[in-house]
Amino acid sequence: PRIIIFLLLLTGSAPAFAQQTTTNVITQSDDAFGRAVGTERIGIYSNEEVRGFNPIDAGNQRLEGLFIELGNIASPRLIESSAVRVGYGARGTTFPAPTGIVELRMEKFQGQERYSAEIEHDSNVSTAGALKTKIPLVGERFGAALGVGFRDAEQVHGRNGHFLNYHAALSFLPQAGSEFILFTSGARAKGAEFSANFFPAGSYVPPRQPRRLEQTQPWAQNRFVVSATGGIAKFPLGDVRVEAGLFRTTRRDPVNFFTLLLGVTPSGAVANHLVLADQGNETLATSGEVRFTKTWTGEKLRHSVTLGVRGRDEDRAFGGQQRISLGSSQAGVQDFRPEPLFAFGPDDHSNVRQTIIGLQYSLLSKGGSALNASLQKARYRKRTDFASAGVADAVVRDSPWLYSINAAVAFTPKLTIYGGYVRGQEDSAVAPDIAVNRSEAPPALRTRQMDAGLRYALTPKLTLITGAFDIRKPFFGIDSGLRFTSLGSVSNRGLELSLAGSLGTGLTVIAGGILVDPVIRGGELDGKQPIASFKQRAIFNLDWRPGGDGPWSFDLALDGTSSQAADRLNSFGTGGRSALNLGARYRFAIGQSKVMVRAQLLNALNSYGWRVNSGGGFAFTLPRSVFVQAVADF
Repeated sequence: PRIIIFLLLLTGSAPAFAQQTTTNVITQSDDAFGRAVGTERIGIYSNEEVRGFNPIDAGNQRLEGLFIELGNIASPRLIESSAVRVGYGARGTTFPAPTGIVELRMEKFQGQERYSAEIEHDSNVSTAGALKTKIPLVGERFGAALGVGFRDAEQVHGRNGHFLNYHAALSFLPQAGSEFILFTSGARAKGAEFSANFFPAGSYVPPRQPRRLEQTQPWAQNRFVVSATGGIAKFPLGDVRVEAGLFRTTRRDPVNFFTLLLGVTPSGAVANHLVLADQGNETLATSGEVRFTKTWTGEKLRHSVTLGVRGRDEDRAFGGQQRISLGSSQAGVQDFRPEPLFAFGPDDHSNVRQTIIGLQYSLLSKGGSALNASLQKARYRKRTDFASAGVADAVVRDSPWLYSINAAVAFTPKLTIYGGYVRGQEDSAVAPDIAVNRSEAPPALRTRQMDAGLRYALTPKLTLITGAFDIRKPFFGIDSGLRFTSLGSVSNRGLELSLAGSLGTGLTVIAGGILVDPVIRGGELDGKQPIASFKQRAIFNLDWRPGGDGPWSFDLALDGTSSQAADRLNSFGTGGRSALNLGARYRFAIGQSKVMVRAQLLNALNSYGWRVNSGGGFAFTLPRSVFVQAVADF
C-alpha cells in the first residue's frame, strides 16, 4: 500500500519544502518573532529582517546550533525549520549577536523510518514537488535522510524559473546525546526571470501596474547553482560536551540579469529601460565552529562554561557587469527588444578571513532565572582586488574585543524580566543593483544592542512577551552620486510585542507587533530614515481545530506594514500595505498512511501595495491566488 500511494502522489504536481501531515506553523510557534516550518512562515520578523536589519547579511545563521556561512539561498531540502531568536527567545544562546540569530534545523535521520511526499500548486502560477525519506541502515543507530524536489514557476511579472534541489545526510547515533552527521545538499535554477524594479522620476510611487504581465526581456534569464556540504559532531568527552561543525557552501551565477525601469512618470513613461547583465559571479565559503562545554549541576543551580572557536574563509568574484540601456519605454506594457551582444568586463575579487575565540559562562536556576556572560576576541581581514587599474586594491584589518551579558529573573512562576547588552562584529549588506559599485561588500562592522522586557504567562497556555531594544551600527547607503558607501551610523530603537498560545480547546493565536524608529546619525543624511525602513508592523494569526483533534482546521492570517521610506531624503513613502490569508486543512488516512490536504486563499482581498528595496527600487505585491497542497506520510 505504501508504494501504491507513493506512485499515485507522483502523478500530480509537487512542493518545495519538507513538511509532514502534522505541520502547522501556528500551533508549533511559541512566540510571534519569526518561525518557518516547511512552506509556512509566521512572525513579525523573518530570516531576512529582524528589528530593521538582515541577520543573514550580518552572518548570524546557525545550523543545528553551529555557525555556518550559508548566505541567502540554500537548498530547501536541507532546512526542516527555522526560528528567529531575539529578546526573551535568545536567552541562553551561546555567543549571541546584535542582529539576532536565525536558528536552522536540518533534515536528518533520528532513529525512525519515514517516507513522505508533497504536492502543491499556486494559481499565480507555480507547481512544485518533493519526495523525502528517512531510512535506517543499521538499526536505529545509523541511517540516512534523502530528499529531492523541483519547482516550475510561471508566476506574475517575471518571477519565472525551473528549480531542482536535493539533500542527502548520513547520521550515526551511537548513544543518547551523541550524533555524527555528514551531509550534502544543493539547488540549481535555470530560466529564472526576476521582477523588474521601478524607479520613479519624482517624489511619488509608480503608477499602478498590471500584476499578471511580464515586463522583463525574454532573453534576460538567470541561472545559478548553490551547494552546502559538511559534517556535524556532538558527543560527550568525559564530562565535557563537544559540539563541532565544518561546512563548505558555494553559490555560482553563470549569468544573471536585473531589470531597472528608471525615471518612471505618473503616466507610466520610462526614461530608460536598463538591464544589468552579469556573468561568472560566485561566492565560495568554508566556515565552522567548535565548542567545549563543562557543566556543573547542583540541587538548585546549574553552571556551565563554554570555550568556542568559530571562523570563515570566504572568496567572492563580483562586478564586471554590463549595463544595457534599451532607451525610453512604457511601464505596464510588454516591450520586448532584440537580444544584444554581450561584452562582460573582468570581475573584482575579495577574500575575507575571520576567526573568533570566546569564553561564555552560563547559570540557570531551578526557578527559571538565568545569567549569561561572554567575552570574545575577533580577528578579521578583508582583501579586495579590483579589476580596474584605476582603483587601488584594499586591505582592511580589525581585531576587536566582543562581549555580552544578559539575564532573566523569574520573579514568580508567571513573570520573568529579562535584559542584556551585546557587542558584535557583523557583515553589512552588499551594494544594491542601482549603485555604481553594485555587489561590492563593505568590511565587517562593529555593532551593539541593548534590550530588555518581560514575559508573562496570562494562562498556563498563553504567554505575553514585550520588550524594548536599541541597536546601533555603522551605516552604508546610497550617496548622491549613487555610490554605496559609509554615511554615518544608524540606530534602531523600538518596542516589540508577542502574544502566543491557546485561547481554548483547539484555538491557537499568534499575534505581535513592532514599533521602531530608524534614524541615520552623521553625514549628509543626518536625521533621515534609511531607504526601505518602516516604523510599524503587526500580525494576527488564528488557527481553529474543532474539538482539538478533529480532521478539519481553519486558519486566518492578517499582516500589515506601515509606509516605507522611499528615497534617501525621505521626501515620500510607499504607503502602507496589508494582506489577509484564509486557509483550511483536512486530515485523513489511506490504510496506514496519513494524508493532509491544505487550501489557502492568499491576499484574499486582492490588496495592492508597493515594497521598496535599499536602492529605491519599487516592486508591487502579489495578487490574490489560490494555493493547494497535499502531504502524505507513509
